[in-house]
Amino acid sequence: MEPNRFEELVLSHLARLTEDMSGLKSDITGLKEDTSWLKEDVSGLKQDMSILKDDVSGLKQDVSILKDDVSGLKQDVSILKDDVSGLKDKLNLVYEHVVVLTENQTVDSKRITKVEQDTTSLAELYGKNEVEIRNIKSILI
Repeated sequence: MEPNRFEELVLSHLARLTEDMSGLKSDITGLKEDTSWLKEDVSGLKQDMSILKDDVSGLKQDVSILKDDVSGLKQDVSILKDDVSGLKDKLNLVYEHVVVLTENQTVDSKRITKVEQDTTSLAELYGKNEVEIRNIKSILI
């Protein structure tokens, strides 16, 4: 091969390599820019993840507080149920006493009616004036 031809071939290859290198440099620059954008995106995602973790932590605390509140409310409901049960027992006792009092009142009313009838009968028997005289004597004595 002739030296000129060889030089031309070498120069031609060098020119193509230089063009390819220029393209590669552009590609590498583009990749560097893309990498920079990706790093920024990852950094933003990390910040978002940190915020989400804080939010989840806050929600966990809120859930814990709510669980405690629910537990307290369940205890309150249990106490109220016991109170209602006690009140029902007392109300039943009141009903029983009212029944007894009503029965006693009925018996007493019947007795009073009988005593009034007996008194009326006695007054008729002895005379109304005689009863009045006795009443006055008993007041005076």
